Amino acid sequence: MKKLIAITALACLASATYAVEYTEIRKIIKQYSSNADVHIYDVSYQSINKQSLRHVIRDHHKLVGKYERLKDGNQLFDCDDYAFTFKAMVSCYSLLLGANYECGVITVRQVVKFGGIPAGGYHALNLVLMDGVLVVIEPQTYLYAPLSEYPNRNNIIGLIL
Repeated sequence: MKKLIAITALACLASATYAVEYTEIRKIIKQYSSNADVHIYDVSYQSINKQSLRHVIRDHHKLVGKYERLKDGNQLFDCDDYAFTFKAMVSCYSLLLGANYECGVITVRQVVKFGGIPAGGYHALNLVLMDGVLVVIEPQTYLYAPLSEYPNRNNIIGLIL
């Protein structure tokens, strides 16, 4: 019963107030990185609010925490796994709350350190529409910045949304 009350309360908080069409997202990504490979599968997406995103982060952290201790420097659970599990967690909240929250996985050349992750090589992160603003989230540390301020925005290789 407690969970049902919590989900109902969260649903009230999560009512989407901003939506964006796929063409707008594509245009924004291409403006920063014209060669980015963009795959968008829905016509429009809704914005998640900061409060709901905090719940997603809490649950994602619990989920990946179970597996982090098994890591031993190998590539069995690395940046793309964090990004795709975070995307899946947002999708679960979308289903629970009757919304279609925008959360994609972006791949970048990590030229500049961001979110506690050093520069160098390729990296996967999340792109989320939060309170009407596209933000890049580092799913390993949950640090984020608006896409317009994200230091590697011109190095986006791809987006799966």
